[in-house]
Amino acid sequence: MTTNPDDDAPRSRLRWLVGAAAVLAVPLVVIWWPGCRQYPPVTSRESLSLMRLLYAACNTRDEARLGRVEARLEQLTREGKMTPEERAGFDRIVAMARSGEWERAEREAFRFAEDQVGQGDSEPDRDPDPPKPPKKKPKG
Repeated sequence: MTTNPDDDAPRSRLRWLVGAAAVLAVPLVVIWWPGCRQYPPVTSRESLSLMRLLYAACNTRDEARLGRVEARLEQLTREGKMTPEERAGFDRIVAMARSGEWERAEREAFRFAEDQVGQGDSEPDRDPDPPKPPKKKPKG
């Protein structure tokens, strides 16, 4: 019995597509799987703002900014606006910067921010009191 090459073509294409899908799926799973995060999600807008300040402090190697980050960490912890996991993430990066590992701290601050993608509100930050349009003068 001979096999017809036309019968193998659809199976070959299917195998190729399944293989390609598997190869592409692996990096996506690694990137988006929750266990692959190095840092916890932040729970407040204040923490997100503090994350930006931390990155700026590390990026510019600014001791004064780093001091403001530490003071704000204490305040947010006292106010209950930060989980212990969040605090540990911030503390880890601050400790790197304090020990002179500025470049590593900068990379980790960026990673902390990257791990927040998909977290929080879907709406952009908005001014709570946007300016009102001017009133139209009556015609006549």
